[in-house]
Amino acid sequence: MLEKIQYYTVNQTCSILRVGRTKLYELMNTGELRFIIIGSVRRISHSALLRFQEENLAAA
Repeated sequence: MLEKIQYYTVNQTCSILRVGRTKLYELMNTGELRFIIIGSVRRISHSALLRFQEENLAAA
């Protein structure tokens, strides 16, 4: 059975992280924030968002 995974849009992720779209795309393009592509749009999983937050809190 597949586990339901929450995926966020770019705009939702910007709101959660409180960053602009340019910064978010930079994080995705450098590999700091993992994402998937569905069709022509990018989606960020809840687990990838949590991982990113944990890694950056530890570095602060």
